[in-house]
Amino acid sequence: MVKIILKKRPYIGLFLFTLLFTTVYAQDHYKPVISSIQYIGNTKTQDFILEREIHHPINVFLDSTTAKEDRNRLDNLGIFSEVTWKVVPLEDETAILMFTVIESIQRTPPVAFPTYSEDTGWSVVGLWIINNFQGRDRSFAVGGSLGGEDTYGISFSDPWMFGDHVSLSFNLGRTLYGHSFLEQDIDVNSLYINLGKWFGSAIKTSFGLEIESKKFSGPDSKNDFFYFSPTATIKYDTRDIFWNPSKGVLFSQNIYHREGIDPKDWSITLWAQSYSWYYKINNKGKDLILALNGSLSRKIGNKDEYWLDYFGNSMTIRGWKLPDSDLYYSGKEAFRFGHESVHGSLELRKEVIPKHATSFGAELGLLVTLFADVGMISNNWNEINDQMPIYGIGSGIRIPFPMVGVIRLDYGWGYRDGVWNSGAIHWGVGQKF
Repeated sequence: MVKIILKKRPYIGLFLFTLLFTTVYAQDHYKPVISSIQYIGNTKTQDFILEREIHHPINVFLDSTTAKEDRNRLDNLGIFSEVTWKVVPLEDETAILMFTVIESIQRTPPVAFPTYSEDTGWSVVGLWIINNFQGRDRSFAVGGSLGGEDTYGISFSDPWMFGDHVSLSFNLGRTLYGHSFLEQDIDVNSLYINLGKWFGSAIKTSFGLEIESKKFSGPDSKNDFFYFSPTATIKYDTRDIFWNPSKGVLFSQNIYHREGIDPKDWSITLWAQSYSWYYKINNKGKDLILALNGSLSRKIGNKDEYWLDYFGNSMTIRGWKLPDSDLYYSGKEAFRFGHESVHGSLELRKEVIPKHATSFGAELGLLVTLFADVGMISNNWNEINDQMPIYGIGSGIRIPFPMVGVIRLDYGWGYRDGVWNSGAIHWGVGQKF
């Protein structure tokens, strides 16, 4: 009888592991020479719109960091539902760097639909929007509304109107609505023109001029203001993805001055500052992002009641019900009103469904957010430190949406001086910061 003995080979497992590791490493560090750059999927968008956002050079080794930054710049245009990139090897051992874009919904037919604003409530809006007008990343809109706001107007913007990130935008329109907490009806006619210029990729400036007539009509009073308003903004922006940044900062300084034409002796200047920081906590899997913001608002000049600000909406301290005239004139929550303020926010944003294109071309995705807000508001800056802080905590969702960027829904509870309120829901367009 022959006895067969099978000997163990202890190094086979190590050999297979080494082979697998080498293969994965080679794929992740594949750096061929990029001999050409191509893009597909832009059936409406003109080629030069993509070309000016792609900075990766040719006839050099692949730089995956630059390729990712190029992808992000294309996504930040707001006209694509999805942008991807890949390397296509060629027989001569070079490769093509290929970007694939899926164009988002870029226009609406003339259509009427309901819409909601925190300050004015429900309205029926008639709108015609072209978000990528002539395939040149221009936006054009004509519309109006009836209901909480009666409006009509026209707007246009072009981010490269006069060359490299030299932009032009204008808006002409009229709006009639009831003030959210003053017993006043407001009639606004305005013309606004703005010029912008980027210096590099991070410093963004804009200068604008507005001519506006604003009429307040109440049961016992009537006041008309006719003024011109120069405005200037400078931003330092290193965000990677605008709709949901996973890294970078956004610092903003804005000066908005109203100088009276009638009455001539009337003026007010608003100085708004905002400082935001974004950090991705996890290295693998769906994004978990910590976002922080601090904001200040200063006013100089005629601080009339008509220009009062308040806390308790989607852009300030969430978790408080929107004020109405009963609340304002009762004086029960006077701590929520003022002209000058400081507030901060913390958000923990979890990606549940990554942003991607659907079969209809529209983007789809979902973020879940936990938030905490705190702030103080007063009529005078030197009284800010005497105010008791106002808090708000809660959670919400963020959904990417064609043409507007992000739809935001939050629910939270407010807290002050040992007392919690019953909570409130907030709706907004765009991230809070």
